[in-house]
Amino acid sequence: MNVLTSRIDLILIGARGQVGRALCHRLARQQVRLRQVAGLDLRLVGTFDRRGFAADPDGLDPSQLAGQWRPRSAGDADHLLRCASTKAARPTVVIDCTASDEIADAYLAWLDAGLGVVGANKRANSRCLASYQDLQRTAREKSAPYRYESTVGAAIPLLGPLRDLRLRGERVRSLHGVLSGSLSYVFCRMHEGACFSEAVAEASRLGYTEPDPLEDLRATDLLRKLLVISREAGFETEPQDVHIEALLDPCPAPGVPLGEALRAADAAWRLRIDAAIARGERLVVVADVSECAASIGVHSVAAGSQFANLRPGENLILVRTELQEDPPLSLGGAGAGAEVTAAGVLSDVIGAATQLAAREASAIRQQGPQGALVAGSDVIATRMSARGDDLLAADENVLHQIAITGKHEAVVDVGGCRAGER
Repeated sequence: MNVLTSRIDLILIGARGQVGRALCHRLARQQVRLRQVAGLDLRLVGTFDRRGFAADPDGLDPSQLAGQWRPRSAGDADHLLRCASTKAARPTVVIDCTASDEIADAYLAWLDAGLGVVGANKRANSRCLASYQDLQRTAREKSAPYRYESTVGAAIPLLGPLRDLRLRGERVRSLHGVLSGSLSYVFCRMHEGACFSEAVAEASRLGYTEPDPLEDLRATDLLRKLLVISREAGFETEPQDVHIEALLDPCPAPGVPLGEALRAADAAWRLRIDAAIARGERLVVVADVSECAASIGVHSVAAGSQFANLRPGENLILVRTELQEDPPLSLGGAGAGAEVTAAGVLSDVIGAATQLAAREASAIRQQGPQGALVAGSDVIATRMSARGDDLLAADENVLHQIAITGKHEAVVDVGGCRAGER
């Protein structure tokens, strides 16, 4: 079967983190199949983090990045992203597998330049509502893919179904559920007999918590998830609107090791867990939002409830709408871990790449035979005479676009951000 393929370039930020590494391995396994079945030629042309940088305009091998890193130099990442943002560049998706505010700060500019953005980083969409709305509006105006399904529930499809409900005019009345895979793991383990400090340490080792577990224990990370999902459901929730019950109160004083603070809380948590068991109940951390209120806290639920029977790390959310009230719509599954999160990120990458390929195809159709042809297919670029009847394959070392200027073809080399005549 012959499938016309569209080349989409990828820039990955945070490839050496747990999610980034898992994403690279999954991408390497799927690249051939994506070309054959989906017509997507996904090429990792650049990656960077705080310590290193790697780039290749022909594409890096995602499974062999270890030998391709070099130390960071001034302006290397900025140059890479600036080149990707030029009008001559191939369609590009920037993938953020960090938990960095600095990277999240750049989303708006990338979307404004027409780049696709896929984020596993919750920070961009959990700031003030106006900031979230700016990102959404810019993505729409620039026809730039903006996907972040894995920010809530890892690979569980939560945000997409909520958007679909709104598009079909079905108003969401409330969201109620366990949204933190890390805290789900911690509470399941405590009910199995583990002490609080031991359960948190296990969750951290498994990659379920944030790099700083206090983000989970203060419910800061869960707050971000609640803000993202509530806004996708149509609620105009601000961070200050959410009432939060932290799991570690007070938080450790400066200089006090986290392990010591966790061990100090073991006895109190054991009493609460044992009391719940004696009542025939279980403790779970639940997030709630409706038009009237939003909260995060520890709930004691009946042992037979859906929430009481979640396995360690699982999420479950009940969505009540004007059409689905009793029973509510139920969405759940594994909600934590690098592998499952990476799977969700790759789904978003595929979706963003598909959207970019369609955008490029539409642009070519609108330009007609005399317009510039943007590279993105197996024919990396084409050139046509002023009459439009001379079609030739361009050199594969020439990246992206050939713009017709009379009888001369201006060639843009995005790999080096150079332009010249051929």
